[in-house]
Amino acid sequence: MKSLALAAVAAALAWPAAAQPVQQLRIYEIFDGNKQAFHDRFRDHGARIMARHGFKVLSMWESRFDGKTEFVYLLEWKDEPTMKAAWAAFMADPEWAEIKRVTGTQHGQMVGTIEDRTLRLTDYSPPLTNPPAR
Repeated sequence: MKSLALAAVAAALAWPAAAQPVQQLRIYEIFDGNKQAFHDRFRDHGARIMARHGFKVLSMWESRFDGKTEFVYLLEWKDEPTMKAAWAAFMADPEWAEIKRVTGTQHGQMVGTIEDRTLRLTDYSPPLTNPPAR
């Protein structure tokens, strides 16, 4: 029995570690002249279409940095291949393409520079917890 338990532990250790979830930080430069139109589009359309493609948005913020207004959001993914596939599907979504075309015609350019960072937890990071309630 003891050797069976040792064999089970050895087998478990031989399996590759499960893929760790990754977080993705997105930072969009947005423009004060059409900021509300950007927020309306993201809230009413972008977030809905993203959810349809498996996006898990953890939180969203607005910030000012170097004199620019930014829209910042954090996503969580099962792994990087899932993240890449979901982004490809979202960017190819015909409804999203049409919404971007229409809102761009109505409001002009709504997003400037985009920063995109994939974040991986360090082995000494405290566990992620749910943010406090609003």
